[in-house]
Amino acid sequence: MSRMTPERLEELYLGTLALVAQHGFDNVTMDQVASATKSSKATLYRQWGSKAALVVEALQCTSGAMEELPDTGTLRGDLREMFAMRDKEHDGGAELMGAILHAMKQDPELATAVREQIMQPVHDRIGTFLDRAIERGEIAADSPAISHVNLALLAPFVLQECLTGAEPDAEFLYSYIDGLILPALGITPPTP
Repeated sequence: MSRMTPERLEELYLGTLALVAQHGFDNVTMDQVASATKSSKATLYRQWGSKAALVVEALQCTSGAMEELPDTGTLRGDLREMFAMRDKEHDGGAELMGAILHAMKQDPELATAVREQIMQPVHDRIGTFLDRAIERGEIAADSPAISHVNLALLAPFVLQECLTGAEPDAEFLYSYIDGLILPALGITPPTP
């Protein structure tokens, strides 16, 4: 267990992620992390064991993951609330996401950790939203779109900046939900 204060850990996590965003995961060394965060390389290895483990924990601890899932009474409301919470905590992580996705192709340890520890909880949240929508009768349990929702909801975060040069904002994400996700599930969103 770490003896670092929560403030010190946050500083270390943010410094690590800034290096990864700026230089790419493969180009960052633990020596650089130690120097940039005023840490001991030995402490970093003792605490995390590897660069991949440090980066994954930094992603987890700085992502602002929701403690409680929103339950607005509709799938549309739940998804909008999830994106609204993300938008409040997000501060331009497109470079970081690009660096992590690229590194996942090269580093199996990082890829497994990101899938299991970062992405799976997101998939589980979305699964809960979908299950509630099925229980409320909003969507059919056998809708073929259900198995594609996780991928479709990730797409704007991966592709929007590549295609347009701008990160997805709340307005874009809300229109994406209404224009693509909900209709694919058989829900007609309210007209503006």
